[in-house]
Amino acid sequence: MKKFILSTFFIITVGCASTEQGASFSGASFEYIEPIGSDIAYLQLETEEKTDGFGLAPYPHTAIIYELCSREGENGTFGYAGDIKVSTELRLGNPATVKVASGKPIFVAFGLIHPVNGYECTSKYIFTPERGKTYSMVNSVSWSECPTKVGVISNDNQVLPINGLQVLDKATNLQLENKGVNVIRKKCKT
Repeated sequence: MKKFILSTFFIITVGCASTEQGASFSGASFEYIEPIGSDIAYLQLETEEKTDGFGLAPYPHTAIIYELCSREGENGTFGYAGDIKVSTELRLGNPATVKVASGKPIFVAFGLIHPVNGYECTSKYIFTPERGKTYSMVNSVSWSECPTKVGVISNDNQVLPINGLQVLDKATNLQLENKGVNVIRKKCKT
């Protein structure tokens, strides 16, 4: 039985192994610091299942957040704002709700991150949060497929499409850099 479980784990892990096609997000990470002020929106991050099927919390999901630093040409430049870990075992819990700056575009990569899988199983988005609105991202716990359900929560708790959402799930490092997102976690120049 142990051999079967180990073999299954190895096949699933290798099946989702990172390739050079996916973004790598190198560089040191740090905890996301929420913005202060009244121009804020909310980001609700959640894993689809609260446990792994055996009653244990799933492997933590990570949201990597970048904010627009400046407009340069068509896209602008995004600076790294921090990482958020989502799990029932962690401080922010599952779901985790955090404040984000409203009125300017943000880049969010959210999903399972693992030394073997790399960042292949993350959903990547650019959108402009609107003041006072709550944006929902619900990620799968699967290692082989990591889709995210994304939308804005309306007043009657419906999840509606996000206006102007750019989906960059399969973007390479070069494609992200062309959108103004550096993959070395570089902050905005102050």
